[in-house]
Amino acid sequence: MDSRTIRFFIGGLTALLVLAGAGVSFWTYSILFLETPDSGYEYTIEVAPGSSFRQVSAMLADEGLVSNELVFRLYARLRGLDSGIRAGVYRVDENSSPAVLLDALVQGRTIDQSITVPVPEGWSIARIAERLDARGIVAEDEFLSHAYMSDAYRDFPLLAGVEDGTLLEGFLFPETYRLEQDSRPEFVVRVMLTQFHRAFERSIPQELRDEWADPSRTHNSLRELLTLASIVEAESPVDDMPLVAGVFANRIRDGWRLESDATVNYALGTKNLRPTFADVLTPHPFNTYRFPGLPPGPINNPGMNAILASISPMEHDYFFFLHKPNLETVPSRTYQDHLAAIARYLD
Repeated sequence: MDSRTIRFFIGGLTALLVLAGAGVSFWTYSILFLETPDSGYEYTIEVAPGSSFRQVSAMLADEGLVSNELVFRLYARLRGLDSGIRAGVYRVDENSSPAVLLDALVQGRTIDQSITVPVPEGWSIARIAERLDARGIVAEDEFLSHAYMSDAYRDFPLLAGVEDGTLLEGFLFPETYRLEQDSRPEFVVRVMLTQFHRAFERSIPQELRDEWADPSRTHNSLRELLTLASIVEAESPVDDMPLVAGVFANRIRDGWRLESDATVNYALGTKNLRPTFADVLTPHPFNTYRFPGLPPGPINNPGMNAILASISPMEHDYFFFLHKPNLETVPSRTYQDHLAAIARYLD
């Protein structure tokens, strides 16, 4: 074979190799980067915690989202991303290129599957548990069983002094939460305790805390503050909370029974606005018609307005109050004045 023939052969072989390489390159490019027109159909895929990249690649291939699993894995290996995918739930268009899909998995562009759960001011733990169950966050009985003081919550400074086994009524702050379905009950309790701690630290200056903790006060623990605030929350519209807190403060100071309808309803598990005569005779420790002073603990989870009103109640000489049908508060100094107000506005 002369030199001319050899040069021709080498040139032809080189051309074939170049063309083959170009074909392979285009084939690889088309597999990894080309997207077909958007069909509008989306897949929801879940990458479980601890999944290997091989497992995820196989899942994507099974779903038809990756046409060549081996090329996809090699591409991820070359980019150093085969160990960087994040667990979560993703929504992916069926025609997304594997390169785009890989970037989404690495960047963790997951679907926000959290659920909005409003917890209004004045709700009891029992009502919160019902709502959490209804929203699929956590089973009612599981949440209730974890809503008692234990070592799991000892790291919260504001719970210092709360004994083990004490219901955390009053400490689960009312707020609108974003929670995941099937959450651990202890986690949900901690989220609400964290919100309580943040709200307390943000809203109550140190001088007010010192004022409440004054040893000269009959009731000066945080739990006792929340107990009074929970009654104020249940008994008063926001604008009148300082006035109503002042009525209860006067009664506590003079050793009177609080005679709060809300405590009777809590004791009986009812929602009557005006308990019956038989109700107020019930010998339950939370019945403040029967027992003087504060009840054993909060009757709900009060908001910050009620807490602030209870720390610094309005100073006056009223010992009674009622609410008109329009919820306007009418205070009275004497029982006779109170009876007259009842006859005028409620009977």
